Amino acid sequence: MENSNSLFREIKTDLETVKRHLSIIQTLLREQPVGIIKISHETGIPEHKIRYSLRVLEKEGLILPSREGAILTPEFLDNKEKIADEARKLAEQMTEMYHDLKSSLVKK
Repeated sequence: MENSNSLFREIKTDLETVKRHLSIIQTLLREQPVGIIKISHETGIPEHKIRYSLRVLEKEGLILPSREGAILTPEFLDNKEKIADEARKLAEQMTEMYHDLKSSLVKK
């Protein structure tokens, strides 16, 4: 039941955006500096979406532009474990929400 007015539409859209940002970060972790065209080629994400994500990631202080392409900031690199822990906590919250909702929906 895919409904455009779904309760989860906004979260789904945000998750797709975060997934794109993470794909870019993963590309930069493997190889940096990297330009828009190469990131697009490696991730399969259109260039206009790469540009948007790079602007957001730069504004958040996660990447920096350079002549050769984007690079991760030292602050990002120093806080990788904290970032991973934040993602884990969000996943746990989503799992808890799912279990709560499922138990409420299937009550007899």
